[in-house]
This record gives sequence, C-alpha cells and structure tokens, in this order.
Amino acid sequence: MKLRSIIVPAAILASVSAASAQPVASWLTLSHDFGAFSEDLGSVDAEFRLVNIGDEPLTILNARANCGCTVPKFTEGAIAPGDTAILSVSYLASGRPGRFSKKIYVNTSDNPSKQQVLTISGTVIGASHTIRSRFPISAGPLQLRDTVVGFSEVLKGKIKTVYLQGYNLTEKPVSPSVTGLPDYLKVIVAPETVPPGEQVSLAFTLDTNRMTEWGITTADFSLIPDTDADTVGLSMFTIVSEDFSQLTPGQRMNAPEISLDTQKIDLGTISADKPVSVSFNITNKGKLPLIIRRIQAVDPAITKIELSSDKIKKGKSARLKLIFDPLKTGSEIINSRISITANDPANPLTVIRVTAELMRD
Repeated sequence: MKLRSIIVPAAILASVSAASAQPVASWLTLSHDFGAFSEDLGSVDAEFRLVNIGDEPLTILNARANCGCTVPKFTEGAIAPGDTAILSVSYLASGRPGRFSKKIYVNTSDNPSKQQVLTISGTVIGASHTIRSRFPISAGPLQLRDTVVGFSEVLKGKIKTVYLQGYNLTEKPVSPSVTGLPDYLKVIVAPETVPPGEQVSLAFTLDTNRMTEWGITTADFSLIPDTDADTVGLSMFTIVSEDFSQLTPGQRMNAPEISLDTQKIDLGTISADKPVSVSFNITNKGKLPLIIRRIQAVDPAITKIELSSDKIKKGKSARLKLIFDPLKTGSEIINSRISITANDPANPLTVIRVTAELMRD
C-alpha cells in the first residue's frame, strides 16, 4: 500500500494558530484581610494583581463592588502577554465600625460573561466619637448601649428575651460575663470572646414562671467586662401582669371589678416632723372575688402599707392604710404613686397618687 502525503497549506496553519491564541487572566490572590484597624485611618487600600498568561493582549472590562463604601480602580488598556495589571480597592471605614466583608466583581476580555469575585475583609475599631454616639456608656474595655434591661409588660406564665448590646473598643479580645442574676433571669453572652472592634450581644431571658411577685419588679446585678476589669452595675425592670386572653365573654362579665374611693389623695400641708396616715376603701363591684396581688410604693416616704384583706368578695370592701414619714424624703413636696395589681381584667393595674406639701418649723 502506498502512503499518500498530505500537504497543509501554510495559510491554514496560520489561521489555526491564530484561532488558538487567546488572553488568559490569572489572579495572584482573590482575597485580602486588613485585620483590625482604627476608624481614624479614614480608608484602607488593597491591591490585587492580574497576570496575562495567554498569547494575546488582555483587557479588564469593568469592576464593581457590592457596596458604595468599597471603591475599585484598575489598569486601563491592553495587558500584553506576560504583563501584570493592578486592581486597587479602597474601603471607606469612616462611620462603619465593626467587622466587614465586601465583594468586588471583575469582568475580563478572555471570558467577558464570567465574573471573577474578589473579597476584602477586616474589622474597623471605631473612633471614640462614633462609638460613643451609638454606645454611650463606658464599661471598662466595653461601651454599652444601656445599663437597664427593660422587659416592659410580661404576662404571668410567659418567657421573654431582651438584648443588651456592647462594643469592644480596645485592641485585644475581651470575655464579658454577668453575675448576681436572680433565679428567674438568665443570660447568654455571644460571642463569649469578643474580638477587637466587634459587638457583643447579651441576651437576657425572663421566666415569669419562676417569679413570685406581681406588678413592677426590679433587680440589680453586675457585668464583668473582662476577667481583669472592674464590675459595672446593671439593672432590669418588668411589669408582671395576669394573662386574661383566654377568658370568654361570659367569664369577663362575671369577673371582679376594682373600685377605689379615690385615685388622688391630697394631704395638703403637713408637718415635716410627724408621720401621717391615710386610709381608703377598695371595693369589689364585680361578681367573682377580687384578689389584690400586690400593692407597691417606690417612695421611701411611704413606710407602711396595711390592707385588711387581700381577697374581697362581691360587693364588699377592704381598708387600705398608708403611713407617710416626711423625714424619709429630702424634698419639700410629696408626690407619691401607689400601684395596686389585681385580678380585674379591665383594670389589672391601678395607680393612686398622693400629694402633700411639707411645713417645717
């Protein structure tokens, strides 16, 4: 058999070679971590290098970020085979304390429809003026949003969670903890170790099933911002109310109804040296027994509260006696409030106001 030789014209070889030649983008790195840095720097910059490892010139078509705080800039024009281009990225940190992670999407001429994703990340340690506007309370290495954990009203038998936020203003990790909590209050600190320039969340959970008191309840406890830091006082408040949501219309019609002789008591001008007592009736105008859950007074001038009976039958009354000691107040005016918590669905919390003006010898 004779072999036939095939001669390919030079023009065809040249066209095949030309067709296989193309630019190829190769990124040296795809991410950059700035670490932790001060907001006072204003902005920080990173560079991403691109090498054309192909046989034809390469062009960066466009680059865009997923946030206006991230600004990419790149080498314009053709990048010859073997040459390197630089894409620089600026992150504008002013007014943006905390951890960040931003993406930059780049299109190149070797594959225009495919996007290369670059990432910058880091943690901005907030400037003092920025952090204090958001977290105004100093607590050693932490800045806190508040020192009071307010639960507002919580129905008896329910559980509620409230969050207290803080910020690590230092350049080292801290491990905050909370001590002295009452049995009905729990806390979860997340994260347990707070990196520099990052926030911490203290999740306080109130379980009213563990509480014996009704009405306004307060408690004090302590935050330890870090293992070697001084404690900071925190407090909580809530109003524990009865849950009447399951009552039927018929049950509401038969419910107890609290009625007072008055809801404002004006003692006029009284001696600043002698205790004064005042009494009034609490009457049940409903059908079922009225149960007085709790009577409270936060004014130290009210030294004694006496109730003749905490369970009042239909149409009956109980006598409430209050004793005021002017020596317990540093003011010339008494303006006290007494709160009564009862099982009346229409008025579970009733407030009485007591006023007086002190006369000193």
